[in-house]
Amino acid sequence: MTDDYIMIETPRALEKLVEQLADSTCVAVDTEFVWERTFYARLGLLQIGTQDGACFLIDTVALPDLAPLKTILENPTIVKILHDAPQDLMILRRATGAVPRNIFDTRMAAGFAGLSSEISLQNLLATLFEIQLPKGHTRTDWMARPLSPEQLEYAADDVRHLPGTAALLREKARRAGVEAWLDEELGLLNAPSVTEEPNPMESYRRIRTGKRLSPRNQAVLRELAAWREQEARTVNLPRQHVVEDSELLSVACALPAQPPDFEKCRDLRRLTEQRYGSSLLAAVQRGLSLAESDYPPSPPDFDERTIGKERIAATVANIRKAAETKSVDPRLVNTKNDVLMLLHEGTKALPQNHRLLRGWRAELLGDCLAPVLG
Repeated sequence: MTDDYIMIETPRALEKLVEQLADSTCVAVDTEFVWERTFYARLGLLQIGTQDGACFLIDTVALPDLAPLKTILENPTIVKILHDAPQDLMILRRATGAVPRNIFDTRMAAGFAGLSSEISLQNLLATLFEIQLPKGHTRTDWMARPLSPEQLEYAADDVRHLPGTAALLREKARRAGVEAWLDEELGLLNAPSVTEEPNPMESYRRIRTGKRLSPRNQAVLRELAAWREQEARTVNLPRQHVVEDSELLSVACALPAQPPDFEKCRDLRRLTEQRYGSSLLAAVQRGLSLAESDYPPSPPDFDERTIGKERIAATVANIRKAAETKSVDPRLVNTKNDVLMLLHEGTKALPQNHRLLRGWRAELLGDCLAPVLG
């Protein structure tokens, strides 16, 4: 491997890079971005590494049009290697228009290789190769120019070792007999939904205290949050910079019908009322006009207490034991909600509704869920 990197700063250089990568079997990909005062991440640098150790740093400030990379990212014959892929994939889709295909996520793969599925790249390289990456540039302003040689070297390191890391993790999964399971889980990253923007009508779920509202008031909160989501995307500002959660909750509780009613909204700022009053009132009316059948679904009528904490603990322990026998990180197998839902439905549970009952998870768990399913 070499410690060199090549800067890509012109459209022609980018075109030549795409031509060079077209016959690759795999490429490593990473992004450096700033995400502080905007809704969307601002991409400052895009790194690409090749199997032979070459590193290319694409200056996305000098090259805002990254569409030529779409052919590489969408090519199903080229493996795209990333660490903790989903966030980078969303950023890449917005920057290039591509729905990336054939993804190998080294963080996910670590969970099938006897390691943590939440391990950082720095710790993963230290564990596998005793490579110590520097920590000094995690707070770099990647939009600033010029970037120092140390910053660029730091960025190159994030892709330089990924091809070798992916190969070793795959070999470990193969030796453990779980390579097919790894490939099944990696295949989920090909779904367009991974990189699509979430439905604005689901954004109300971010406001956790909204669960305490009545179904009617939750319907209003859903409309308010959906409006804010669309507004934040349009003006490219964080949600809380548009309207704070507490303000939306205050409006959803008071249900103002006209401007004077805003006085009942205790947490609504005067500036927000002046700037967005008409939009807030319109969202309230949309929510109030819904039929009861169109209200947000009620929360599950069960919890840990009704299911039984000992029963939950026993099921989780069985799952953990089954996972550890195959050196799979239990955190890849299930979430707490997976277990609660399965225990709640018990013998009525169907594979299409429970991922623990289908695919590699069902194969892994085998008979250990028999007590749950009766």
